[in-house]
Amino acid sequence: MYQRILTFSLIFLAAVAEMSLFPILFFGGVAPDVVLILVIIWSSRKSFESFWIWAIIAGFILDAVSLERIGTSAISFLLISFGINFLSKRFFLGQRRRAFFWVMMLVLVGTVVHYFLGMTIEVATQSLSLSAFSFKILLFKLLNNAIMLALIYWPVISCKNIFPVAETNLVK
Repeated sequence: MYQRILTFSLIFLAAVAEMSLFPILFFGGVAPDVVLILVIIWSSRKSFESFWIWAIIAGFILDAVSLERIGTSAISFLLISFGINFLSKRFFLGQRRRAFFWVMMLVLVGTVVHYFLGMTIEVATQSLSLSAFSFKILLFKLLNNAIMLALIYWPVISCKNIFPVAETNLVK
């Protein structure tokens, strides 16, 4: 129970920092997707069956904190988590020395997928037009997410005794 509360708190604090603090600190006024990065790290290290609920919870927390349409991030995180777990099981299982490189690639692809899924859902619900797409924002998101991954990757990986979703099952 203690581990679940701690994991929930970490996701909540990451979502609050992503919405309030990080837009000021990073390039272009575009905040890195810290919650997405945590979901990607944990998805690449844990089986989908034991992590899918955390991906949904992380999405709902991010949507609630950002005051966006509830469920948009949850759907995106669930699909990204499934895709990453699929790739991790098949391709990255024995890549211990290059794990950071593979997670970086997953973060970059996950960032693009999350951005386009969010745009697609917003366009489908007619709350946004296609002209709202900005290559500049996507580029800053990719750059900022790469920087944030470099900052948090090793602390998150080393906390496997604290967070149950950080236990190594797939990629070390």
